[in-house]
Amino acid sequence: MAPDTRTTCFDARLLRGLVGTEVTTYDLASDGASPDYTPLAPSTEPSCVTTSALAASPMTVMSASSGISRTWVITEKLSERAAPLADHDVKMGRGSAKTVGKFLCHLAEDPNQIAFMRIYQQIPITGTEDADHDILARQAVPPGVCGELESFKLLQTGRCNAVPRFLGHAESTQGDDDLVPGGYIRYLVWEKVPGEPLTKEFFWSLDDTARKDIRSKFRVAYE
Repeated sequence: MAPDTRTTCFDARLLRGLVGTEVTTYDLASDGASPDYTPLAPSTEPSCVTTSALAASPMTVMSASSGISRTWVITEKLSERAAPLADHDVKMGRGSAKTVGKFLCHLAEDPNQIAFMRIYQQIPITGTEDADHDILARQAVPPGVCGELESFKLLQTGRCNAVPRFLGHAESTQGDDDLVPGGYIRYLVWEKVPGEPLTKEFFWSLDDTARKDIRSKFRVAYE
């Protein structure tokens, strides 16, 4: 019987050494913010930065849209999940292997402006983790369509004020000593609002009445 090679997600520790480093992100072409929001002051940093913890293997973060930038300091790693792919998965067009981490961060010039940051980073194809530089570099691909980013764009275009404010995004290229030389890294930053995340586990731990109430509020916000 052939071995089971289905893609699985698992807890990972591939995104290391990022706490205390800075990332500069850029607004969407139209941020679609509600008039009730108080805008954050844009950073005056130049349009390219390198993360200080990876100075030996710099990752250049390039402007992704309008050029209005904000610089964030990463303060805490909250979680990380990896989605590995075997070689035949990649050849079948299932995308690229990646790891996805969630972090806390704050605006460089104002530590009171706290936000969440999601980092998507390409990782080696399963079985090639210890391959030489040239093999890993040949795996490098540009980032594909990001569903989370596209969702934020749609919500902001519709001026939806029932979701956290999207604060910026950026893309970078991994350095020679990183997991996939030349591979992609994508950053998304959004507002940290009061309260706790409504996770799947928390939602299904509630009784039926509470779940119906939540659904009704989502329906009103959506409409």
